[in-house]
Amino acid sequence: TKNQKEIKEHGNYGFPVGVNLEAIEAYEQGAFLWHWHPEIELTRIMSGQLEYHVNNKKYILAEGEGMFGNSNTLHAGYMISGQACTYLSVTFHPRFLYGYENSILQTKYVDFITSNDAWHSLKLEKETGWHQKVLHIMQEIYRLSLDPPLDYELEVHMMLMKIWKNFSMNMNSCVRV
Repeated sequence: TKNQKEIKEHGNYGFPVGVNLEAIEAYEQGAFLWHWHPEIELTRIMSGQLEYHVNNKKYILAEGEGMFGNSNTLHAGYMISGQACTYLSVTFHPRFLYGYENSILQTKYVDFITSNDAWHSLKLEKETGWHQKVLHIMQEIYRLSLDPPLDYELEVHMMLMKIWKNFSMNMNSCVRV
């Protein structure tokens, strides 16, 4: 519902990307509660475990694993057995990938995923090669964010395009949940 839209900004209009290292224990009651936002959210577990819910699906994520949460999906995360968990969140608006409305990038490569209700989420696993590429690029984005080079925005854009290429080339072959 509109009431559960997250008000936290993920970047800004000029650079709609948020890169944040979070700790689940820092949240009240060890959980971030149900919310949604138009941005796509990629999560990588840096240490510990996290119980992650997207729409009606529950995932247990362990260190080295991650999650793709599609645009406008309702999601929440919970501490497991009172244990600390640190996770990286890379959140970006789809327009950062495609530029302008109705571009070929939007219609051919972005919309078929972001507008497909069957692809609300995908667990990124250690055993799947292309998942590991995505998780590695996320870690590189985080590393860059700690000491941003002069071309930081361009580097992040290129890295997110590499991530999205992995999704667009592989989502058709994924099991739809």
